[in-house]
Amino acid sequence: MINITNLHKNYGEGESTVHALKNVNLSINKGDFIKVIGPSGSGKST
Repeated sequence: MINITNLHKNYGEGESTVHALKNVNLSINKGDFIKVIGPSGSGKST
């Protein structure tokens, strides 16, 4: 099992800070299949 709790990812500093991920929680059980979808530039690779 994979558990992610309160994950944050920020880019930049000060007023130009971009909050790419904020308080992300995710659980993936053994045998589960997942996919990440979204438009180009939405942070899927993050």
